[in-house]
Amino acid sequence: MTPVDTALEQLAPGSGWVSNWDDVLARAEIRPVRRRWISRRLIVAFALLTAILVPLTATAASRGWWFFASGSAPHPTQTPLVVKSGIWDGHTWQLAAYPSSTDGLCFSITATNTTTSGAGGAMNCAPFAGVARTSETKESPDMTITYLSGEATAQLPAYVAGPVIEAATTVKIRLTDGATLTTPTFTAQPPLDHVRFYAAPLPSAAVGAQSVSWVAGLDPEGKLVACLAPATAKDGISPLNACQ
Repeated sequence: MTPVDTALEQLAPGSGWVSNWDDVLARAEIRPVRRRWISRRLIVAFALLTAILVPLTATAASRGWWFFASGSAPHPTQTPLVVKSGIWDGHTWQLAAYPSSTDGLCFSITATNTTTSGAGGAMNCAPFAGVARTSETKESPDMTITYLSGEATAQLPAYVAGPVIEAATTVKIRLTDGATLTTPTFTAQPPLDHVRFYAAPLPSAAVGAQSVSWVAGLDPEGKLVACLAPATAKDGISPLNACQ
């Protein structure tokens, strides 16, 4: 008996009547069918494999990402993805994201030459429409658009970036000085393929989040489909007319 057989036997031991019933069938020259026994063994084996693979997947997902180094980032349910990368004013950057077990969607902006240390990088997390919840996900409502914004540093210029619902193909960013920026959204790979993202540099005079008045998502026809105006938002959600 192999170690796996031993483990399975402990979790799902064979029923005592099987051998006697086989003997009865043998005397009647009938071949026994052990479908229930096979199914039971397969179910237990699958449960064992799941119990082993889930921790291994979570462990692998946490390697090499600066936001897991401190141990305070929400636990991933899938390996983080590099959703988009690019160059702003000579600075290379990347947007990474992952679904978490407790805080919904987590996303970050990092200079690509500091992805291990995270210098100049930032992260945000929130339950988000299009991202599957778990039994541990916080009870706050799903957001439809949000953002992460940073002021200029040695690693990155001032920027704004975040997720928006799948229906939005462009995002408008209204700054506190009255200026409005428009930027296209982009898709992500599964399991984040029902969310879109955006990322754009801010004017050099912008001071991170303090420079953003609101962000809004628009569909291909230009219809407003998502809005976040932090000054008046409730649980991270604003009525659409707050972004007009």
